[in-house]
Amino acid sequence: MKALGGLLTAALVLASTGAGADDVEVRHGQVRDGRTDLSFETGVTGTFQHASDPRVGDEFQGSLDLVATLPMGPGVWTLYVEGSSSTAGDGVSARIPEANGDAGSALNGDGKGRLQVSELHYEWMLGGGSLTLGLIDPTGFLDASEVANDETRQFLGTTLVNDPAIEFPDYTLGAVWHQGREDDALHWTLLVAGSHGLADGDGTYGALFDLGAAGKGAFVATEAAWTPEDTTWRLGAWIHTAAHPHLDGTPGSAANRGLYAVADGALGKARWNLRAGLADPRVSAVANFVGIAVERPLASATLGLGLTRSGPSNHLGSGAAATWQGEIYTRFHLAEGLHLTPDIQWVRHTGLGGPPNLDTDALILGVRLSYELP
Repeated sequence: MKALGGLLTAALVLASTGAGADDVEVRHGQVRDGRTDLSFETGVTGTFQHASDPRVGDEFQGSLDLVATLPMGPGVWTLYVEGSSSTAGDGVSARIPEANGDAGSALNGDGKGRLQVSELHYEWMLGGGSLTLGLIDPTGFLDASEVANDETRQFLGTTLVNDPAIEFPDYTLGAVWHQGREDDALHWTLLVAGSHGLADGDGTYGALFDLGAAGKGAFVATEAAWTPEDTTWRLGAWIHTAAHPHLDGTPGSAANRGLYAVADGALGKARWNLRAGLADPRVSAVANFVGIAVERPLASATLGLGLTRSGPSNHLGSGAAATWQGEIYTRFHLAEGLHLTPDIQWVRHTGLGGPPNLDTDALILGVRLSYELP
C-alpha cells in the first residue's frame, strides 16, 4: 500500500498550496431551466497525465462542450455539441481507462476524435414534473452528486464521476419523466431508453436510430430522491435488457440489472458523497461498487479526496481482483471561468486486471486546465 500512502502524503502538499474557494457549477451537458431567450454555454478542457508505469505513455487530451438552450412553448430545447481529441493506444486513457473520465468522449467508429451532437431533446414542464424526449445522456438524470459528478471540474477518475456497476448507455434515444419541484422533499424519476448509444456501437447516428438491431434492447431505470435539510438520498434500480453472454462461458445469455444508492451531505465546510451499487454477477464484470468522496473549500481553492472499490464478479474466475481507485485534486480559481486543477490518482488492478490493461499499482500525475464561458 505504499502507493496509497504516497497519495495521502500528496494531499497535504496540494492542500498547502491552496489560495477563495469557487462554487461548483452544473456539469457540462446539463443546463438550468427557466430561461426566456436563446442562450449558450461553452467549456474547453485540456488535461495532461503521466503514469508511473513505463509501459504507459504520457498523454494530452482536449475536449469542447457547447450547450444551447431555447425555451419554446411549455418547455425548453437543449442542444449539446461535444468534441474530443483522439486517444493514443499506449496512452494513459487507453491503458488505465479509469484515469480520465473526459478523454475520448466524442469518437468516431475508428476511434478518432470528432465534433458530435451528443444531446438534442425537448423538456416539457407539466404540473409538478417534467417530461424529456430525444437524444439524452442517462447520467444527466440518474446517479447524480454535487460532489463527484463533473469530470471537467471535480474528480477526473471515472469511478468518481458515476457508479461503474450501472450499465449506462452512452448518449441514446430515450424519454425521462421527473416528478417533483425544486422545493419538494421527494423526487421521482423514470427513464426509458435504448440500450446502445453512440459510443456503444460504431459511433454512427444510423446505428443509434436502428433500435431494433440484433443484440439491442432497452435500458430502464427508476430513482427516488429525498432531500431532508442539507442531505440528499437517492435509491435506484435499473435493467439493461440486451442479451449478455454468461461470463463463465456457459451457454445462454441474460439481461443485466442492478440497484444503486447515492448520498450527499455536509459536514462543517466540507461536502461528502457516498455511492454503492450492485449488478448481476452472471453477466457484469463489475458486480459491486462502493465509493466515498469529500470536497472542501480552502483559503483560495477547493480540495477533493475520493476512494472507490469496484468488486469483480465471482464468475470471472479466481484470478479476478477488485479495482481500487483513489484521487486527490486541488482546484484553483485563476480568473472568471478559468480553473487549474492538479491531481494525483492511484489505481490498482485497472480494468479488473484484464488485458490489455495493467495488473499492477499505478500512480498518475495530472493537471487539468478548464475554461467556461457562460
